[in-house]
This record gives sequence, C-alpha cells and structure tokens, in this order.
Amino acid sequence: MNSDNYRRDKMKKILILAGMILLAGESFAWMSKSDAGTAGAQFLKIGIGARAMGMGGAASALTDVSALYWNPAGLASLEKREVFAQHTDWFEDTSIEFIGAAVPVNGKVFGFSMTYLSIDDFERRIADSSAPIGTFNANDSAVGISYAKKLAGLDAGMTVRALKSKIGSDSSNVAIAADAGVIKKGLSFSGKPLSLALVLKDFGTKMKFVSKQDNLPSVIKLGMGVEVSPSMLVAADLNLPRDNEVNMSIGFEYMLPVEAVKFPVRMGYKTLNDFDTIDGFSAGFGLGMGSYNLDFAWVPYGDFDDTYRLSLAGKF
Repeated sequence: MNSDNYRRDKMKKILILAGMILLAGESFAWMSKSDAGTAGAQFLKIGIGARAMGMGGAASALTDVSALYWNPAGLASLEKREVFAQHTDWFEDTSIEFIGAAVPVNGKVFGFSMTYLSIDDFERRIADSSAPIGTFNANDSAVGISYAKKLAGLDAGMTVRALKSKIGSDSSNVAIAADAGVIKKGLSFSGKPLSLALVLKDFGTKMKFVSKQDNLPSVIKLGMGVEVSPSMLVAADLNLPRDNEVNMSIGFEYMLPVEAVKFPVRMGYKTLNDFDTIDGFSAGFGLGMGSYNLDFAWVPYGDFDDTYRLSLAGKF
C-alpha cells in the first residue's frame, strides 16, 4: 500500500470512529430513561447463529458469516464466499428462518441476509368470550444488505435492513434499520491475541402498526474476543439497549482434539435474556468437515420453554 492510500485509509478510519463515537454518545442518553418494553420490532432481538447463541450471544468480535446479524465489521475478514442458513424452533408454533451470503470482491465484502419469523394459528377472541372465534397468522420479516472493508488497522462494516410486520390482515409500514460496526485486531491481553469491537445495532426509522409508532430496539454493543489458546476462545459483550437494562454476555468455545473433523463445544451466559429472566445459560456444539460447518445451540428461557437453533455454513 502506497503512502497516499495509507493516509486515505487512516482518514476513513478516523472519520468512521468519530462518527460512531458521536452517535454512541448521543444514544447513551436513553440509559437515563425508563424505556423498558417500549420498542417495536422485537424479533430483531432474537439472536442468529447457533455458534454465537451457544456462546451466550457474545458475538460482536466474531468473524464468521453470522456477522451479517451481529456486527458487519466481522465480514471484512472473510476470504471466500460464504453462505449461511439457520432454523430456530421458538415457542409454541413459532419458527424463525434466516439465510445469508457474503462475497469478497476486490478487498471488499458484500452481504445479503433475510429473516422470517412466522406464528401460526393464533386464536382470535372477542371481549368477554372464553371461546375462540377463529385463528389468524402473524409474521415479521427483514431483508438486509451489508458492506465491509479492511482499513488501516481496523475492520469496518455496515448493514441496512428493510423491516415489515403483519398480524392477520393488518400490516406495518416498511421501517429501515441500520447497523454499523468496527473491530480492532492485533491487540494483546496477557500475551494472548485480543480483538475489540463496537457495534451500533438497529438504529433507524420508527415502525408504525395501525395507529401506533414504536422505536426500533436499538442497542450499543462493546465486545471483545481473546484467543486463550489455539483451541480455546473467550468472548464477551457489554450490551446497552434502548428498551431494557444494561446487560452482559460471555461465552466460551473449545475445540476438542478430534481427528479429521472440527468438533467445538460451547457454553455461554447472558445476565438478562430477551424475556427478562435470569435463565441466561446456553450451550452448543458444532461439527466441521472441509468447508462446511453444522452447529447446534440450546437456549432455555425458564418457564417459557427451551429453544433450539440449527445452522449450516459453507465456504466456496
């Protein structure tokens, strides 16, 4: 890289960091408010990626294709085209599907993702009636495009999503959400490789449903990942959400010494999960063969029920 390109990349890095710090500073104002439960588009808070969720959602500093959801800066490290698909078995008759792809092109990475949550056979009732008068369906969807690039000593990325919700015959407007993130690699913690991350997630326009408008469930994430050994990774995220209390995620991944295949096992904990309960433990494992990885995660929600995620990723 010549000196002019280096200076341009350095200036881009400074501008990106300055912009994100300014936006983060303004956004911290909501921490003094009581906004719990006031945000719409709650499906955006349901974590994607069995690897990440097995680690408690501590994923801001991870650099795999699930960065399409967690931190678009994590895409900048991808060297091959990657595809990703996940099925989530949620509560009752609710399921969540996610597909995504990331393609490196001349030092940049472009991504596409789609999330679809569906709830079938909700009972329809009228006031003062104990018996249902019928059923209806509901769904939420998000379609996103991502862009990431390595700058001078910093990975940066951005995702923009179009969101829409439907309950029975009623539909919301099309809301726009954006994520912006950076990852700083090459650091050291007690002699171990350290990465730090900053993400501004789900900032955008309000979602209007019938006559009610809601803010998006925006969150600021500060993350870290430490490679304790070639076979063990420790990650942590500090989460500052618009509509809830400050909370933290921590996760571990250990690669078992199995020949011919990759066999990681994972465990995580989140201090306040999506349903405000203390049952924040999660666990999972993976199986990698060649360019393909199959991952599974178990995420319990106390009295609500257990949830399961199965995801498949491939490189080519």
